[in-house]
Amino acid sequence: MHGLRRLALVALTVALTALTAHAFAKRPSELWSFFHFDGKGFAAGKAGEPFVPFVAVRAGFRPVVETNEERIREVALTEGTGAIAGVCFVQSYGGKLRPAAGYHAVPLLPVPIAAGDKLVTTVDTDGNGFYVAVLPVGTYRVGNQGVEVKVEVGATKLVPLRVGKRMVD
Repeated sequence: MHGLRRLALVALTVALTALTAHAFAKRPSELWSFFHFDGKGFAAGKAGEPFVPFVAVRAGFRPVVETNEERIREVALTEGTGAIAGVCFVQSYGGKLRPAAGYHAVPLLPVPIAAGDKLVTTVDTDGNGFYVAVLPVGTYRVGNQGVEVKVEVGATKLVPLRVGKRMVD
């Protein structure tokens, strides 16, 4: 009987330890800001539809592109760096060339990042057309269009890149 009581106490201790570890492993979503791409630019919040990618941003941490906030992993930025995150897209126009918020993301597209005339790095967009780059503080030209972005310590800049336009009649 004494052995059974000890076994129950050990099982309870293990269960409480596992629950505590699980609680600490979760990332409180209140610490992150969420942005989704609406076809024109980044808008605050997650899109209203499930499985639509969003960018989670937090000062001092690498931005995360995700479709589920439960999977966000904290990765601190290294000292003296900031980040850029964005999406490469082809803009769509509706019938009779009316402006529309429609877009098609461009997956697996190389995004060159340069400082002055020197190529610093090239990152590829993911399967949803999003990219993330961690860079030292400075001013960079992003994409083939050369969009100028100033990277600041611990901060993330959101940079959508329109890489084409599709007209429909």
